[in-house]
Amino acid sequence: MNRKLFTLLSLILITTSAFTFTEDGNDFIEKLVAKFEKYHHENPQEKVYLHLDKPYYMAGETIWFKGYLFDATYHRIDSVSRVLYVDLIDESKGKIIIQRTLKCDGSTFGDIALPDSLEEGSYQIRAYTSYMRNFSEEFFFRQEVKIWQGTTQNRLTESNAKKLSEVADLQFFPEGGNLVMGISSRVGFKAVNIAGKGVESEGFVLSSSKDTVTAFNSEHLGMGYFNFVPENLDTYTAYIKQKDGSLKPFPLPKVYEQGYTMAIDNLSNKEKIKVFISNSSPIPAEKAKEIVIVAQQKGQIFFVAKGSEKLKSFGITIPKDRIPDDGIVQITLFDSKGEPVCERIAFVNKNKQINLKISSDKAIYKSREKVTLNIEATDKEGKPVKGDFSVAVTDGNQVIPNAFQENLLTYLLLSSDIAEKKSNEYYSSIRGTIEQPAYYFESNNENATRHLDILMLTQGWRRFVWKDIIEDRKPNFQHILETGLHVTGKALRPNGKPANNVSLTLMLKSEKGTPQILMSNADSLGNYGFYGIDFNDSTEVFVQGMKEKGSKNLQVSIDAQKNAPKVQIIKTPFNPMEFDARELADFLKKAKDAVELEKKLKLNKVQMLDEVVVKAKKETQDSRKIYGRASNTLKVDDRLCAGATNVLQMLQGRVPGVQVSSDGSGGYKVVIRGISSISLSSDPLVVLDGMPASIDILTGINPCDVEQIDVLKGADATIFGSRASNGVISVLTKRGGPNYDYSKDPAMGVSIQKRLGYNVPREFYAPKYDVEKPEHVRPDFRSTLHWAPNVQTDSTGKATVTYWNTDAKANINIVAEGTAYNGGIGIAKHTYQVK
Repeated sequence: MNRKLFTLLSLILITTSAFTFTEDGNDFIEKLVAKFEKYHHENPQEKVYLHLDKPYYMAGETIWFKGYLFDATYHRIDSVSRVLYVDLIDESKGKIIIQRTLKCDGSTFGDIALPDSLEEGSYQIRAYTSYMRNFSEEFFFRQEVKIWQGTTQNRLTESNAKKLSEVADLQFFPEGGNLVMGISSRVGFKAVNIAGKGVESEGFVLSSSKDTVTAFNSEHLGMGYFNFVPENLDTYTAYIKQKDGSLKPFPLPKVYEQGYTMAIDNLSNKEKIKVFISNSSPIPAEKAKEIVIVAQQKGQIFFVAKGSEKLKSFGITIPKDRIPDDGIVQITLFDSKGEPVCERIAFVNKNKQINLKISSDKAIYKSREKVTLNIEATDKEGKPVKGDFSVAVTDGNQVIPNAFQENLLTYLLLSSDIAEKKSNEYYSSIRGTIEQPAYYFESNNENATRHLDILMLTQGWRRFVWKDIIEDRKPNFQHILETGLHVTGKALRPNGKPANNVSLTLMLKSEKGTPQILMSNADSLGNYGFYGIDFNDSTEVFVQGMKEKGSKNLQVSIDAQKNAPKVQIIKTPFNPMEFDARELADFLKKAKDAVELEKKLKLNKVQMLDEVVVKAKKETQDSRKIYGRASNTLKVDDRLCAGATNVLQMLQGRVPGVQVSSDGSGGYKVVIRGISSISLSSDPLVVLDGMPASIDILTGINPCDVEQIDVLKGADATIFGSRASNGVISVLTKRGGPNYDYSKDPAMGVSIQKRLGYNVPREFYAPKYDVEKPEHVRPDFRSTLHWAPNVQTDSTGKATVTYWNTDAKANINIVAEGTAYNGGIGIAKHTYQVK
């Protein structure tokens, strides 16, 4: 028998005679354990978490964040992936507004400067690594943030306030998975409003003959459960009572004639989890086969037990001291065919996190007084811990934390491991978000454990699927594990075929810093790659290829940088930005002044330069343009031309009054609205570098070879005579310009490209009031007083942070989050007063 499997089975405590363990083992168990270990060994996963300085912002402010990267199994700092991507997404438009690429060695920090012109609305911050894109995007880090434009008008209408209190959808979750006829089951439920948030509810269940089966009430955030015995294969319907007294029906899940059910007791005993299995159709002993129960946590199987099909019901206990860590435990029942038929998740909190404490040198301060914070980290035995932490200090009158909002502990142990998908008439797809996750970790909350168990009853596991493991399915790995940035491409003969023994030289040149030079070779197909390289901001990438005998007769190309993942947005039927302005009045009033102060602080960092005299020749007149000023001009840059397949496509939707459409035969037709011709033709005159041309010629020009496109209408086009009665499309190419530098034309064996490297994090700007400066006369009411993203405790487990208070008379809230270098999560809060 496999030694590892024998050790695994010997740990199991059996409470009934239903389970027997034979010396020859079990083929299915051995194979399942082996496949499970292989899957998680070959497909390790990562988790990302961002600590933000606050939950909402004013347009023009800066979002400050600290990124933590963990392995998904042990929750230790992960330094395998070295590149972290952070996106700011406009939820209303479903598009990425700002992107950040950050160098990450287990942790990193950065910022997003919000344009002051940004529209007010709901935005989403998304964080991930390239490697994480090989798995479900549901497990990217996501956090919703609100961005305001300073309006103080109350937008929470009475009508929509009523909608938020009503049940829009009701989901049912039979414990273990299915309702089986004749077997009592616990049925979890979750009632949500029109915005997908939990809402308190009560109702009852009727059979098809209108007999009352049971009544139910939610206990916490719209969640609850009821016991139910389906007596037959009837159709059952639940009715929810709405605020106006009306009843809204929701169907219960299908009832099965035969099958298994599973029930879990994780509350009555602190030392054990009790598991109860029921079988609607026991099989005679002589024909009965074994069934298997498996328990795992974060990719580690720690419990395996065997039962028999002959028993109608039986129970087992799982000792909690055998569970490896804090977090979610997944318990699965496999039938005699080796198929998972029941499943339930439970949460075990063994309190393995580190103790993190914050203290200030005073309890009460004055405005603009210096503050010293002491950070201390210890393990459960009180020994000092070296770790990496981030600290946010905010004005309690302006920054109102969301109730029991997400933190590093709740995300790693809870939110990142469960997800739920559902669809209905209100939203196309909702990722399983956990409302008020910190509620379940409140030590003084006597209902937290019970409500956490109900939460487990209404959630699903999504980090892997058993069927994939059993059938040896592997993720489709299309994205590399990045140990740094990379440059890839092809080096081929002019005829497009690979050449032998091609060596390549890469040079990276930026405005600042010393050029980097690297060497590599192309493979048999002409592919080459430079991996694990580091460069910042905009950098010129130069790649030169050379054959074995020094010949440069090659076509060298550089692959474009990969696009960010597509944006998936939840659609709600009304504006989720509706709010009661009174709750944010202080923030909305003072945020604009704070933005101006931040701008002033940045300007004070700028050094004044000596006077510079610029001498240049007079710009040469472009002989291709016989006209003066165009009606409309479209400047073509790399971003615009990169997504276009031809020149005309770039005009679509970008120039008012110009319509571009397919002519049905592979070509294009252009019409300038508001212009007509006596010849009944609608085609405008096309001019290429000053010469009349056919519209078909434009479809053969590389869009990135175009410098600009001018559109002439009405009087602007009269210089071209009657030919321009339908307007003029003037295309000016880069090569046709009088100032074109032919030395920049691609040479054989050489390719050049501009690439964006890492974003360099900015310093958090805050006044230091120990020395008087002219700019200090300006009022200071910043909502974020201080942001320290890189606080590291030393061998004594201690660190200090210093800063100055603002002018606000308020309670000041401090939040610290982070991790020990040897594992363990720490979170802490502290408050002091400014009077």
